[in-house]
Amino acid sequence: MTVWLVAFLVHGTLWCGVAWLFLRLFPKARARVRETIWYTAIAASLITPTVHSLASPDAAVWRVPVPAFIVGGEHGAEGDPGHRDGAASIALPGSEEAHGEEAHGEEAAFAPGWLAAAGTVWVVFAVGLLVFYILRLGWLRRRLGDREPVTDPRASRALATLGSKAALNPPPRLSESHHLGSPVAFGVGTRREICVPVRALHELDDGELRALLGHEVAHHLRRDTVRLAILNILRAVFFFQPLFHLAAREVRLASEELCDDWAASQFEDRFAMARCLAEVARWVVRRDRHSPVPCMGGRRSQLELRVRRLMNENPSLQTPSRRWRHVGAAGLLILAPLFAPAVAPGGDRSHEGRAIEVTGPPEHERLREHELRERRERGAALTERRSAFPTTTTEGKDQ
Repeated sequence: MTVWLVAFLVHGTLWCGVAWLFLRLFPKARARVRETIWYTAIAASLITPTVHSLASPDAAVWRVPVPAFIVGGEHGAEGDPGHRDGAASIALPGSEEAHGEEAHGEEAAFAPGWLAAAGTVWVVFAVGLLVFYILRLGWLRRRLGDREPVTDPRASRALATLGSKAALNPPPRLSESHHLGSPVAFGVGTRREICVPVRALHELDDGELRALLGHEVAHHLRRDTVRLAILNILRAVFFFQPLFHLAAREVRLASEELCDDWAASQFEDRFAMARCLAEVARWVVRRDRHSPVPCMGGRRSQLELRVRRLMNENPSLQTPSRRWRHVGAAGLLILAPLFAPAVAPGGDRSHEGRAIEVTGPPEHERLREHELRERRERGAALTERRSAFPTTTTEGKDQ
């Protein structure tokens, strides 16, 4: 698991970094293209380390070496170049090889404790962030506990028209709340709901009200309630990957722009959508900016950018069709493992050079050890005889 997490950190940095760099080079990319690129980068960050964990590190085009104590003994014989293909290293007692083996043993003993502590910290933080996300959903539910069904006939007619155009059956329920500064969409299936501020029904004209409801219907049409929940879970579990937070923020901004486009296209009035956003920007409160569910409001700087985009963007520009975008994303995900680096412990070449390597099956290794032991014993016996020979000669001359 540790190897997978390290590989995920490396691969996530690679793919999200490539996506960020590409979009920096092409800042005028359409919202749908940006969304596809970020989703592809997130998926590749999860797929490529999984594929590499099931394959041999030697199958990768390139490798990122990491200290052996980080990945521990998960690689086993694969990660130790001195023990592959039946090779055995024999260290003579008292030699530098023996000291190297002792140091390696201390490092191997240190690895399990370090990995256990790191795993515990990761689990504690991930669980804590998931609990915090669930608490945020609970706080929003309590905040909207006093919401009431909308009885305004203008809103009911507009929602019925938009629901039929989006083919949502049944259409989302519509409610209003005094404790909300920006409309939100939440729920799935038959529990879909749109909640709007009470002032929206009194301060928006017919075109702006249709644009507001169209934006929230588009969130349900795109299933953004589910997508945002998955992104929030991934951000909580993989909190140590900062580029995931960037990807989630960019995906959310792209989804808001796409919902703006869908709402504006239903009545062919981009200016009504822009006026609606400008009006909602005055209502947004701090709690709306970090909503755990799709929310029209956000940072005012982003709302200003969305208004300018609606006012200035040429609607005749076309994005690639859904089919080609999906085919391109699938092709990139298939090719991604071929170009992702393998994460493996770096070999200790100095220790490998000092070791005496004997290649062969285990039976030959035992015979070689026995032969070396006999040679050492014969050498020790010969040394004793040579040291005793001069003493005997001297005694004979004295007599």
